[in-house]
Amino acid sequence: MAYSQRDEAILDLSAAKMTEFSDRVVTVGSEKILPFAAIYGANASGKSNIYNVFEYMSVYVVDSFKYGDEEEKFEEFRPTPFLFESTSASAESSFEVYFTLPGDKSERTYNYGFCINKEGVTEEWLNSKAKTARKYSTVFYRKTSDEDLDLSGFPKRSRDNIQIALEKQALIISLGAKLKVG
Repeated sequence: MAYSQRDEAILDLSAAKMTEFSDRVVTVGSEKILPFAAIYGANASGKSNIYNVFEYMSVYVVDSFKYGDEEEKFEEFRPTPFLFESTSASAESSFEVYFTLPGDKSERTYNYGFCINKEGVTEEWLNSKAKTARKYSTVFYRKTSDEDLDLSGFPKRSRDNIQIALEKQALIISLGAKLKVG
């Protein structure tokens, strides 16, 4: 279960432009990345919430295809909104990561994220960028409020399978992995 947090929190592992300790910086594509980070703070200041958000996101990505239209399964896993303010109590929760794939010789960078509310997924996206590219290109994009679904980064046959099987509570990335979309 994700813990409630009203304001956006960012954990950025981009290395600063300094030469001290440059031997500890990892280069991925054109990015300089720190290989680890430490989070400091007072007791009950939200340090564990950062970890819990990553855990929630990873479990939802792996398992959301199981929820389908089964409301009771989704009920157990929906995020907990920040309840001490009336506007945020009904707001959606957003999750976004930038990552690379280990062993990827092309050194592509990916941007993946999704938004979820008490009914299901409201938005989801996956973008990729080549090592030498300046901009990200869309692999897929989904916005449920206006039924916008762009699966142009998938082969035609896979697009049809995803459109047929996609449920409101499931993520495209989770369903695509289950359907072995490549």
